[in-house]
Amino acid sequence: MNLDSLFHNLLTSGIKLSDPETLRKFKVANAFQLIFIMIAPFLGLLYFYMGALHLFYVTTGAGLLMVASLILLRATKNLAVGSHFGILIVWISLLFISWYTGAVSYEGVLGPTFILKAGLILLAIFLLGYPGGTVWTTVVFLETGLIVYLHRSGFQFPDLIPPEIATVYSLGTYLVALLSILLFAFLFEKEKGEALLRDREKSEALNESKRHIEDILRNSPVPTFILDKNHRVVHWNAACEALTEVPAEQVLGKKVWEGFFVDDRGSVADIILEDPLDLKRDYKDSILSAKENGWVELKLSLPMLKKCPVAVITASPILDKSGIKRGAIQTIQVVGDASTGGDPGERETGDRIEEICELPIFKVDAQEKITHWNQACEREYRYPSSEMVGKSILDLVSKNYRPLFKETLAGVFEGKSFKGRPFKYYTREGKPVYVLAEAFPAKGSQEDERECLIINIDITQLRLKMKKLELYAAESKEKLKSLTEEYDLLKKNIASFIRKKDEPN
Repeated sequence: MNLDSLFHNLLTSGIKLSDPETLRKFKVANAFQLIFIMIAPFLGLLYFYMGALHLFYVTTGAGLLMVASLILLRATKNLAVGSHFGILIVWISLLFISWYTGAVSYEGVLGPTFILKAGLILLAIFLLGYPGGTVWTTVVFLETGLIVYLHRSGFQFPDLIPPEIATVYSLGTYLVALLSILLFAFLFEKEKGEALLRDREKSEALNESKRHIEDILRNSPVPTFILDKNHRVVHWNAACEALTEVPAEQVLGKKVWEGFFVDDRGSVADIILEDPLDLKRDYKDSILSAKENGWVELKLSLPMLKKCPVAVITASPILDKSGIKRGAIQTIQVVGDASTGGDPGERETGDRIEEICELPIFKVDAQEKITHWNQACEREYRYPSSEMVGKSILDLVSKNYRPLFKETLAGVFEGKSFKGRPFKYYTREGKPVYVLAEAFPAKGSQEDERECLIINIDITQLRLKMKKLELYAAESKEKLKSLTEEYDLLKKNIASFIRKKDEPN
């Protein structure tokens, strides 16, 4: 560890915080204590040279106590305890110094050390906030009141400063006090500027996240719409337009398109807004999965859809930070017509899927060989079906993701289904493609055979966007901990997005 690291460790009391404001206060508290420790011996020698032995003992003892305060702050990592103790030492020292240097002049003027106490109050406010500053302001006021009372009662304060240097001493004390106050004024101004900078950076990151939410929703290949708390459509993406042939202009600000109605209460999202328990009660046979946070997935028939009246619908309430419902989001994934029936794990994947689905879909047998490769796969991954059928699917998957992919296949052949599995593929040109995949059991070519059907949603652009946000956060000293945290941030900001849409123009 070099000298710079040692000094930084000393100033920060060995803490490792990501909060720059708290770290800065620790540095100021420790710097203040170190400066006092260095000044105290020289000030003690000055008083010793003047013959003011009382003040020599006071300043020397205060320097030793400040060493203890420095150790206390490092041991407890408690800024309030360490700061109060350090300020107490300085206050007691100034009390003795002012007492023995004529706290009140014959003309009734308070000594220059009281200006230093004003700086002490500013230090308390900076380190401990206004409550801490109020405590020490009260102490200084009470001290001042006591000294003025004693002076008016005729008490003569001793003055150990020799008359021949009294003027220089008072002027020096005044200049030190003035410099201290200017220093704290600079710290407050610097703190204010950095706080404004942090707020601006957070605001920019928030706005960027909101824009990114809109980009994700607008460009998602999965038909998605969002309702506000009043059941009005506030987002209707391009995939919804393509599926329903209803442009966004016709539905925004109104009730959801009736083709998504599941009963007279409206869509699944409408029911979730009113009472999710009704949905679980009335459609329990159609529910594929559900979570405690209100997220639900159902397989329902939507007869007004021209191509695919059977769809897997996912819906979830959108909550703000207080847990208040601000809206709901719903996605629709078409999986077959009404005659197909069956569970998603039993859905057919032949020519019908080619016609109805824009998503890359392939099937894999128990030997990890590709048995079906649709046109979307050919378009996205640049491999023709003739080349991929019969080939090991692991040749497409990145090495780092192969263990998870194998685990998923094993689970599917045991009868399980998986949602949101992250995988990384490579195109023919070697370009990486990141996907979120759904994996289901499916019928094979033979009656008793089982295969794994995998539906892939491309999230490459989202992944790249996350990387850019991470770089932006590093440059602005705002750390993004992981991609999961960014997903959570985007989810939270959907509530803000709904609120913005909900506000009247």
